[in-house]
Amino acid sequence: MKIIAVNGSPRKGGNTDLLLDEVLGIIKRNQIETETIFLED
Repeated sequence: MKIIAVNGSPRKGGNTDLLLDEVLGIIKRNQIETETIFLED
């Protein structure tokens, strides 16, 4: 299984990015592959 997070915030390192990192960190501990896509890129 792979979880893809889409971050639509224009600021990397902002609150949305920090929240996604926290959630994805919990998911990764369960050996689930994750990827973050930044719409700003």
